Amino acid sequence: MKILFYLKALWRLSRVPFLSVGVLPLILGFVSALKEGYRGPAELYLFSSFTVTLIMLMTYTLAEWNDLEGDRLNQRISPYSGGSRVLVEGVLPARVSLFLGYGCLIMAVVTGLYIYLHFQTGSWTLALGGVGIFFGYTYSARPLWWASRGVGEVLIGFCYGWLPIATGFYLFTGFFNHKVFLLSIPVGLSIFNVILINEFNDEEADRTVGKRTLLVRFGKEKMSDLYLAVSILVGLTFIKMMLISGQISPFLWIFSAIPVLLILWNILLMWQGRYQDGKMLDFICRNTLFVNLSITMILTIQQTLALSHLGR
Repeated sequence: MKILFYLKALWRLSRVPFLSVGVLPLILGFVSALKEGYRGPAELYLFSSFTVTLIMLMTYTLAEWNDLEGDRLNQRISPYSGGSRVLVEGVLPARVSLFLGYGCLIMAVVTGLYIYLHFQTGSWTLALGGVGIFFGYTYSARPLWWASRGVGEVLIGFCYGWLPIATGFYLFTGFFNHKVFLLSIPVGLSIFNVILINEFNDEEADRTVGKRTLLVRFGKEKMSDLYLAVSILVGLTFIKMMLISGQISPFLWIFSAIPVLLILWNILLMWQGRYQDGKMLDFICRNTLFVNLSITMILTIQQTLALSHLGR
């Protein structure tokens, strides 16, 4: 029973469900490469997915260590902000998060080098992995501490939007193209909104510890306007990507209505100022996350169907 207790604590600390926001865009990159006619060994899919997962685990666990002071001050307990609460509650010693974070960093470097040397995927492999590790490490770590400089939200959009999609595509093709950039726009914008809305819960704690996020710098009213503007862009760019993809089945169009309806729902709630209610704010946070995940999955399905159509 004690082993299960610690495994559950490690699961919470690693924030395993939130690994999906990086793995799904990577898979979208894989499928986009397949659509272009490029395939590779199954081991490359597995090793690259494992490496991206390690980078995210490094980012999450080191953030738990670096944000511990703010998490202790945070009175807004939410599944979408304030950390996993494992260290705050004393379920695990704080140093466990530090050791796990650096362990994942070392393993990510090793597996990244293995991918580059064994599969000969090209020099950009190291650059893409290096960028992910660098921004993941410095996002919450001083002295750079991007999360406190008003650019952390933009970096999240980049690192969970273009970067994993481009990585998945490049590893199998050896080049980049404009389609990767276009696919990354709705994905990157939607994950930007995820981190932005999550900051609403953390405002007081972040302000107290000197973490100058966009929300701390400009306040909830202006950032709610930014959230609305980005939401509109997410919807428009997503619809545009679906329209330029060619023939789409009626089923996929129906499925595509899910993120669009969620976006409209979020816009209405934010316009009404419902983010000021804690329970409703958590609801908007959940919807925003679902928008990101559903958009990424639908674009992946669309690319897969296009691949099947080309193969006929």
